[in-house]
Amino acid sequence: MNFTAGLLGNTHKLTVKGSGSPVRVQVNDNTYEVDFSAADGSLLSLLVMGRSYEADVVEEADGVLTVWVEGETYRIEYQEEGRRPRRSAGMTGHSASGRQVITAPMPGRVVAVLVSPAQEVAAGQGVIVIEAMKMENELRASRSGIIKEIKAQEGSAVGGGDVLVVIE
Repeated sequence: MNFTAGLLGNTHKLTVKGSGSPVRVQVNDNTYEVDFSAADGSLLSLLVMGRSYEADVVEEADGVLTVWVEGETYRIEYQEEGRRPRRSAGMTGHSASGRQVITAPMPGRVVAVLVSPAQEVAAGQGVIVIEAMKMENELRASRSGIIKEIKAQEGSAVGGGDVLVVIE
C-alpha cells in the first residue's frame, strides 16, 4: 500500500509491504523492517530495525493520527494514494497551514497549560503538559499558529483522544 503522510510541515511518501508482522516500510528512500503487536487498546509495541518502541496511536479523524512515542507527540495527516484527496490541511503541496488539534495521547491529568488564547506559537513549542503512566509529557505544536481554544484546565483529568488545545 502506498501513502502520503504530512508530519511537521513536511510531506513523506510511504510504501508498506506485507499484511502481517513484520512488514517492510519504505519512507521516502529509506526502508525499515517493522515488527509490531497490539499491547493494550491504542498502545502498540514496535520493533524497528532491532530497536524497541512503545507507541500510543489515536485516530483524531479520518486521515489524522496523533502518535505518542518516547515522550513526544506527533500529528500525522495521511492519505492512501489513488484515493480522492481529503480536505485536511497540510496534505496539498507544501502547505503547513490550517487547523491543528492537540489531543491527549492517553488518559491522564493536565499538569500545566503553557499557552493562553490568542497567543502565537512556533512549530515544536510546548503547549500543554499531561501526566500519564507516571510520566509527564509535554505536547507540542506541530507547526506555527495562533491558539484558538484551550479545552483543558490544569489539574483536570483527560481521556485518550480528548481535545486539549486548538491552534489555527
